[in-house]
Amino acid sequence: MKKTVPYILVIITLFFLGCKKNHLPPTDSSEPVFYIKGDINGVPVILQAGVNNYFMYSSHYQDINNVYVYKGELKQSTCNGQCNYGITILINDNKVSQPNALMKPDSGLYKGRYQFNDGTLEPVAYTGMFTPLTSNANTTYTWTYSDGMIQNTPQGGRTFNANKTYSVCLTMNNNGCIQSHTNEFRVGNPLQTNVSAMCNWSVTPTTYSFYSYSPSGLSYQWDFGDNSPVSTSVNPTHAYPYTNKYYTARLRLTNNNNDTCYSYYQVPVSVGNPVCHANYNSSFSPVANTKALSAISVLVTDPSGNLYSSQGINQSTGSSVEIISVEDYKNNEQNERTKKVKIRFSCDLKNGTDSLKITNGEAVIAVSYR
Repeated sequence: MKKTVPYILVIITLFFLGCKKNHLPPTDSSEPVFYIKGDINGVPVILQAGVNNYFMYSSHYQDINNVYVYKGELKQSTCNGQCNYGITILINDNKVSQPNALMKPDSGLYKGRYQFNDGTLEPVAYTGMFTPLTSNANTTYTWTYSDGMIQNTPQGGRTFNANKTYSVCLTMNNNGCIQSHTNEFRVGNPLQTNVSAMCNWSVTPTTYSFYSYSPSGLSYQWDFGDNSPVSTSVNPTHAYPYTNKYYTARLRLTNNNNDTCYSYYQVPVSVGNPVCHANYNSSFSPVANTKALSAISVLVTDPSGNLYSSQGINQSTGSSVEIISVEDYKNNEQNERTKKVKIRFSCDLKNGTDSLKITNGEAVIAVSYR
């Protein structure tokens, strides 16, 4: 293939702790064929194990952060004249492991969308903190999370997986007045809020003024929980009838990107006497993915020997990577266990100032594990 970019020497240092690289022999007709294909700068390219001296090399290693990296590469063992492309795919494990620990590919290699190890990694998790709006020395607290975790502490707090929805319930026992209140959180949603309220017990009917701690420029929709019309005010006031009961007010917030969140407030209504409630505030702080957990890298060696990488660059719109399937495969030549992984991807790669773009990428690779 004709070279389309100028030659630039690039030095890339890879730190390996216990690197193991072994190739799988060409597959016969009864076995699946390992391949990597896609359009590189608009030109179709396909590499197949067992064709034109290509071999599937399966390996793994631990990087300098003790994160295991699953590695699959297709390259030519020998080539007459000019060699063709070589392509390597690196898949980071989902956790940090002790040196030389056994690997658990069933959790580290999962079906679904991944992100590229490109310097703009999303947070690996979020730390959530929950604080009751009322408290005293005689109050007991129970925090119950939708995944089964329970805490008996005045303040709730834990680490949540990103991009999942959790419900958090606070049950308070304040001198015999027991109330429970549940809020729902889509962790990682860029839009989060809290609701608070002030009650005027001296007027008839009981009146609440509602507030939210939210950025400006949002769309508000308040449902007061008593079948009255919704309000689109930022800080509405609402009068409740005397029914000696608890209502649940709900705020729906939407921004210009159509991100939506909900926040709930427990509204106690009684005749002239304040009563207990279990409302609480919440906050979420991102846990940076500094070790590139569950991130994928693509490396391409062009026919002239120049190495291009997806690492350390911001991917353009349209870039994506997804593992479609993960299956057990036969042991490699060193009798190490392997997994057969199918991947679809499109990405940008760079060699200094020169670049390649892979679109419609598809790969079936083998990676080893210990």
